[in-house]
Amino acid sequence: MKHLIRNPAINAIGLCIFTAFYGLIFIITPGHMEFENLLYYNRATTVEPFWTGWSDFLASGYHAYIAYALIALSIVVVLMLLLRRHPYDEYHADVLIQCLAVATILTLAAIAIFYLMVLSNANGIVEKFTLFIVIHWATVVLADLVYVLVCRWR
Repeated sequence: MKHLIRNPAINAIGLCIFTAFYGLIFIITPGHMEFENLLYYNRATTVEPFWTGWSDFLASGYHAYIAYALIALSIVVVLMLLLRRHPYDEYHADVLIQCLAVATILTLAAIAIFYLMVLSNANGIVEKFTLFIVIHWATVVLADLVYVLVCRWR
């Protein structure tokens, strides 16, 4: 496994696939009536300010801007990875493993919180799952950015 992650191109390919998948979904869904009809809190009568605001944000299609920002950040990370001319050494592979471990821990915490939110109130599953995906995607991209920056300076 360490042999694979020592190659910057493998890391770049993984991040590109991950970003392309989520980016496509986040860019295609704004403005589609099917997506807007799945949103619960923008038409709910209960007052839950956070979820109502998040639902209105999604209904307005602003989640495409989150996608653009994370795609731009991913492009910066990929360029920094690909501009590296030689494989990373053992130290850098260990740093990447640590960064991915932090991303994994944060993702697992987000999964637990997401699960509790759904168990406590299953309404608004689209809003809740979309928030989970934003947190997960941002965590992975930022962990990779931290890795690239740390490895550039050492």
